[in-house]
Amino acid sequence: MRSISKQLTVDLGDQRSYPIFIANGGLSNSDFFIPYISGKQVCIVSNETIAPLYLHALVDMLSPHYQVDTVILPDGETFK
Repeated sequence: MRSISKQLTVDLGDQRSYPIFIANGGLSNSDFFIPYISGKQVCIVSNETIAPLYLHALVDMLSPHYQVDTVILPDGETFK
């Protein structure tokens, strides 16, 4: 069940825009992600601070359906 607190859209043009969902329990519900994934491969990009908190749960949720790769970047604006 979706419990979206807020939805934002990053507007980058016709084919590059994407939604951001802010929700309680969103990482435990694949319905938030699967409609936006068009292929069979997913690459999750995170950083050294956020990855230990959420990456494992996200990979576990997506890996039954997709080939999941991860990239963990150092913290800071220079690495974005």
